[in-house]
Formats: sequence, structure tokens, C-alpha cells
Amino acid sequence: MTRKRLFALLPLIATLAGCAAREEPPIIPAGPDALYVPERVVPGRLEYAPDRSTFAPILTERFAYPTQPEANAAYLRLIAAAQPGPAYPASVWLFGCKPGALDAQTARIARYHGPVVHCATDFLDRGGRRLRRETANFYYDNHIWSMQPVYPPRTSVAWRNRESSPKDFWWWLPGRPRYE
Repeated sequence: MTRKRLFALLPLIATLAGCAAREEPPIIPAGPDALYVPERVVPGRLEYAPDRSTFAPILTERFAYPTQPEANAAYLRLIAAAQPGPAYPASVWLFGCKPGALDAQTARIARYHGPVVHCATDFLDRGGRRLRRETANFYYDNHIWSMQPVYPPRTSVAWRNRESSPKDFWWWLPGRPRYE
């Protein structure tokens, strides 16, 4: 291809490149989040915050929880700081929350003094359809709710060795210690 033809096609190439779809960055809500506690807890009943936003519909005890908009704001802050590349779900919806954080290594719940909760979280696409449900930790720090995804182990712990306990043939005698 000669240089003249290349320069002749240059405006067409620039025009087509300008028509390419651009991915807009997510809008990150600025400002502090309010720390709301539900009035009372009735399992299965929707509870409202003072600003009329909703908490997750299933609550186990009266504690500080993020509302649905605060959870979405925490999720948008999380994906804005993430590496570009994979397509992330558009939003989240809290299905149910409970105080404490889920430990990813041991898959146990640890209670903390501050407002830390773990929630069954639905990840939604742009149309509002549920893609998957996972557990996520939410914690309140510096006047904002933050989200921490958790990936607990999905298999049971393998025992290091399969040796059985030693047998005590005199277990039936009175006065012997139960555990040695």
C-alpha cells in the first residue's frame, strides 16, 4: 500500500475508531455513609433505615448493617480499585446478613467489636438478573462501608494421617481417668 492511499484512509480509520464502544468507569459515590441500625429484628420482614433505604430482608440480631445502596456503593468502590480485565457484575443485592466476618481460610465466623458483618450477596448483571450468590464481608471504617469478597474453602479438611486412637482395654475399671 502506498503512502498516498494510507493517508487517504486515515480519516476513515479515525472516524471508525471514534465510534468504538467505550466502557464508562463506574460512578463512585463520594461522602460518608450513615451507620444505621434497624429498629427491631423480625426475620423475613423488610426493615427500613431512617432515609427509607432498605436493609437485607433477613436479619438475625439488632446490629449495624449496610443498607442496599451502601452495599452497592461499597461494591462500586471495590471494582473501581480492581485490576481492569474481566467483566464484573453491575451491582449487588444483599440477601441476608449476620454480625461477624467469615474467615476465608478456616470458613468460620469471627466476631469483632466494630460493625463487621458477613452477607449472602447476590451479584446482578445490568438487567438485574442474578448471576451468582456468594458471601462477602462488609466493614464500616472511616465513615464508609467497604466490601471484602471471601472465597472460603469448598472441600473438607484432609486429615494429615489416618491412624486411629490407641485402645485402652481396661476402660471399664472404676477409678480410671476417662482421658489419658
